[in-house]
Amino acid sequence: MTILDENQMKLLEEYASLLFTIDEIAILIKVDPASLRRDIRHGKNKVAEAYFQGKLGTMVAVRKNIIQFAKKGSPQAETFVKDYLEQQNNNE
Repeated sequence: MTILDENQMKLLEEYASLLFTIDEIAILIKVDPASLRRDIRHGKNKVAEAYFQGKLGTMVAVRKNIIQFAKKGSPQAETFVKDYLEQQNNNE
């Protein structure tokens, strides 16, 4: 398990929100990439939680924008929204 201090955890979440890869994040916060990836894939720890909070936070913002564009008639945005609905329905 990767042990991160409070600052590294904050940076992990921030860098994940900026959509850096796990390898890039590992370099930036100075930890072993394989260990970080293993912790994130396991998913039941604070490291994974910080990573996904950052990543999903950005996804929320992006999807809000896409939905707004779809409501204004953007065909590309409408395609994305249709795909999101399909993913959501398949996951229910």
